[in-house]
Amino acid sequence: MQTLSVWPSKGGFDLVPPSPFNLVSSSFLSTRNRRRKRWGPVESGCQSRSTGLLLVSSSSRFSRGGVCYRSIKFSSKCGFLSGFSTLKLFLFCEPKKCSFGAFFMMAWSMEQQEIGNGLLIAEPNSVDELSGKAESDNVDYPRVHRVEDSDDNENQEENGGVEINSEAKVGEKESARVDVKALAQSLWFAKTADDVEEVLKDMGELPPQVHSTMIRGFGKEKKMECAMALVDWLKRKKKETGGLYGPNLFVYNSLLGAVKQCQKFREMDRIMNDMAEDGINPNVVTYNTLMAIYLEQGEATKALNVLEDIKNKGFTPSAVSYSQALLAYRRMEDGNGALKFFVELREKYLKGEIGKDDDEDWENEFIKLENFIIRICYQVMRRWLVREENLSTNVLKLLTEMDKARLQPGRAEYERLIWACTREEHYIVAKELYARIRERHADMSLSVCNHLIWLMGKAKKWWAALEIYEDLLDKGPKPNNMSYELIISHFNILLSAARKKGIWRWGVRLLNKMEEKGLKPGSREWNAVLVACSKASEYSAAVQIFSRMVEKGEKPTIISYGALLSALEKGKLYDEALRVWQHMLNVGVEPNLYAYTIMASVFTAQGKFNMVELIFREMASSGIEPTVVTYNAIISACGRNGMSSAAYEWFHRMKVQNITPNEITYEMLIEGLAKDGKPRLAYDLYLRAHNENLILSSKPYDAVVESSQVYGATIDLTVLGPRPPEKKKKVVIRKNLTDFCQLADVPRRSKPFNRKEIYTPETERNQ
Repeated sequence: MQTLSVWPSKGGFDLVPPSPFNLVSSSFLSTRNRRRKRWGPVESGCQSRSTGLLLVSSSSRFSRGGVCYRSIKFSSKCGFLSGFSTLKLFLFCEPKKCSFGAFFMMAWSMEQQEIGNGLLIAEPNSVDELSGKAESDNVDYPRVHRVEDSDDNENQEENGGVEINSEAKVGEKESARVDVKALAQSLWFAKTADDVEEVLKDMGELPPQVHSTMIRGFGKEKKMECAMALVDWLKRKKKETGGLYGPNLFVYNSLLGAVKQCQKFREMDRIMNDMAEDGINPNVVTYNTLMAIYLEQGEATKALNVLEDIKNKGFTPSAVSYSQALLAYRRMEDGNGALKFFVELREKYLKGEIGKDDDEDWENEFIKLENFIIRICYQVMRRWLVREENLSTNVLKLLTEMDKARLQPGRAEYERLIWACTREEHYIVAKELYARIRERHADMSLSVCNHLIWLMGKAKKWWAALEIYEDLLDKGPKPNNMSYELIISHFNILLSAARKKGIWRWGVRLLNKMEEKGLKPGSREWNAVLVACSKASEYSAAVQIFSRMVEKGEKPTIISYGALLSALEKGKLYDEALRVWQHMLNVGVEPNLYAYTIMASVFTAQGKFNMVELIFREMASSGIEPTVVTYNAIISACGRNGMSSAAYEWFHRMKVQNITPNEITYEMLIEGLAKDGKPRLAYDLYLRAHNENLILSSKPYDAVVESSQVYGATIDLTVLGPRPPEKKKKVVIRKNLTDFCQLADVPRRSKPFNRKEIYTPETERNQ
């Protein structure tokens, strides 16, 4: 008598002989690996709630074959086959679900006799007769990585074949093994039922698992003709055997799955008609497959209609049904519809209206559905962001609705959505997503922050970009070189705007902001503020900014000196301009055309035409040719200081040098002559400009008319022509901060500008 071991079970105890084999985890039952696993004497696959005995021989040899049927509800039954030399115990358990903590009971021999390599099946249809609806099997198919359970879409273990037992005589059992791989390969080129008959005519009756698994395998390999030929052969066999042997519900469900995988959608109606003719009623798995087919065709509305059909026909939708419905909303890019569907589903679940079926672990399934709806909403929002039209408002509304539904995407989803924000109008979505990450998560990707800084700059929201950079300094992650370069570029944009508009005060504050955040302004930034001061004729501010620039260790460039010289020239600080000029030459900075032009204007205003000649000689020795701008500066300086005769001489010199005068040349010269009491000469120059097709403004016209009236000169107004229309006024240099705040989308500071913001001497800062 062999010794038996007692193993505790949920419903009672199991008797198992001592064995050198270890208990193998049930993870072998659900795997995506094609590797075959060796199973131990007892597989944990189904959970029994009834008492049962499992008698196993200590010398039995076990194979890797086995079947675990999920969603099968039946009570534990023990059947003893008396009259044989081998004691057989068949124990069928009632599984609540296919969990990792349950036992899978199989029948084994108690004697030393070897029983073959696989699970013994007493009758081909015994499993179907017992379960009534089990669809899963573990029959392998060549080149198929996994076999899907058509009832719950889970993976099953692969096997090389199925054992078929036949009773030759009383007390003796014969076992034959079907090599399903070889069998499927022999049907690889079958196109008709006759081709299948040629291969299977000598095989006898095969278990339905063999047929359904081969059909699923044919579907994965896009061999729809083979699958249809096999089903046609089964229908022929049904007629020949009077309905004893033929396609069942599981075969048809597998065939529908093959239709989806092969995308032979026209076959769907034919298969459904065949099922109706055979008197086979669809189950939930059938409808789930139909939903998947409609989704594959892009007909999401029909898929949702199938879900309603499931309810109308008295079936209880499974978790797969609901996930297919959510996927239908995803295909329609209806994030709000998907969210509403899930909220209603959750309310029903919490009320206990769904989730009562023991076949599924609804607690875990509902968690999966919750994660799935979050994923769907994320995908829909991403699709909205990459569209050509602006759907930023839709994204913000969906985010708000998700908050109401207590569904929060993770940091990864938020960051991927930020990456999808690439257009100017997306900045509002990006800001909202950034705020959510900062509020709900401790960390954030630096690359995402850099992308945000870039996007805010593109949308001209430079101040928002600066706030993000400040968060990097205060909250992390630590900014890198890319962050530094991006924020510096934004500062340069703001400083450039301040330079062009002459808003020198904001330029000063931007410099202060840069230094406050650890950003060192370069010569480009300093020069922008100096030019802004020059345009605004703020010579005092220009001097202080220049001094501060030198104090900070930044070497002034020719642009720095040119801006300072221009500010001093506009302030009529000619002696200070001369000292700056001498300093520039002493430190070795080579003057450019702009600097020479300013100094020519300075010397002209002082009446030092010998110095102007010196400037021209230095320009010639340096290879710099004077331009119309240079002559215009000299003529303007002459006109402003009552030296119209000198201005007229420089005008002729300009013509000698083959430099063509422009509108500014004539306007400044005419105004100077008119003010200096020379209306007739001014009148002649106005006619010359008119003959050269130059369009002058109304100012020289008024100056000629007014001068002729004052000095009694006779001019022909008809020859002079009509008064030119008023030109559009040039944008006035804005010296206040409000306009710049609107331009650069920056906050308006309420406190007035303090002159100490420009420059605080080192002695005062040390006090």
